[in-house]
Amino acid sequence: MYLRLANLLMPDCPRVSVFMPVYNAGTYLREAIESILNQDFKDFEYVIVNDGSKDESESIILAYTDPRIRYIENPQNLGLIATLNIGMETCLGEYIIRMDQDDISLPSRISQQVKFMDKNPGYGLVGSWFEDFGEHIESQVIRYNSDDTYIRIRHLYQTHISHPTAVMRTSVIHEHKIRFDPEFVHGEDYNCWVTFSEFCRLSNFPELLVRKRDHPTNITNKYASVMHATCTKVKQRQFAKMNTPITNEEADLYSRFANPEWDFTLNEMENLNKLLSKLFHADSDALQIPIATYRKYLSEKWFHLCYQNKNLKTTGINWWKKNELYNYHQPTWLQKQKLTLRKMGLPV
Repeated sequence: MYLRLANLLMPDCPRVSVFMPVYNAGTYLREAIESILNQDFKDFEYVIVNDGSKDESESIILAYTDPRIRYIENPQNLGLIATLNIGMETCLGEYIIRMDQDDISLPSRISQQVKFMDKNPGYGLVGSWFEDFGEHIESQVIRYNSDDTYIRIRHLYQTHISHPTAVMRTSVIHEHKIRFDPEFVHGEDYNCWVTFSEFCRLSNFPELLVRKRDHPTNITNKYASVMHATCTKVKQRQFAKMNTPITNEEADLYSRFANPEWDFTLNEMENLNKLLSKLFHADSDALQIPIATYRKYLSEKWFHLCYQNKNLKTTGINWWKKNELYNYHQPTWLQKQKLTLRKMGLPV
């Protein structure tokens, strides 16, 4: 299947497979490789798949003699999704930990994630907090929520597990034949995580384990429009499973509402009100989201939009009460008073 398999399969399966696809990664590759080799957890194989790189990536990889490295070279450039699936099929470990070619794993990353997975067998996919950093941005730590239900709700409009922080339970992958779907290019991870959620619980380990590098050539920056279209399909897939299909326009409107944005025009508010009345009746149990939790989430978002949207002027309280979601969130006394005062045209 492959042009070259540089190292033979290990006779004893490791606890963990760290999997890293590589394509023209020379600039940051050494730092990425060494961040894995220097982990405090040692029982792993490091599966590196070179997807037809034209730069010095191969020579950099082959310069390392660590026996845990298993180097695979694709016969030609197959693309990221095909290479990710090669990793899914090739890794031998009980857990698969994803690594990107330009990121840095902190020294305790593997040990922390293995410890969590060992203690929580019901979880099949777990990310972690990460630091966004790069030459042209101000570094910040992204603290994704660890609650399974919260992640499922967030997945209705965007991924809430960062791909290069992920650890996957290999038994879930093989039992349910989970793969990255080429129909969801540049959003294949988002779609894959939604598939995982059908068969296991999800979480994020609440500590910083990965430094995620931002630069002009990474996928998020290069293919934003394609990613948007793919993410729309993932949202539609989920709402269809909830017996509430939505159009592309409705998916975009919902994303703006959920992110959230506050500058909806009156016409957009009318369309959103209709959409939320439709989503109110969605079967969230189909995505293992309790209906009361799902409606409370929508209700809180709806209230805060009515509360924050300056385009509504004196009518915010009327818009809030216009939707049946009104009954599922209890704002504070002060918030209700401010809405009342605005309705009366008084300054707040």
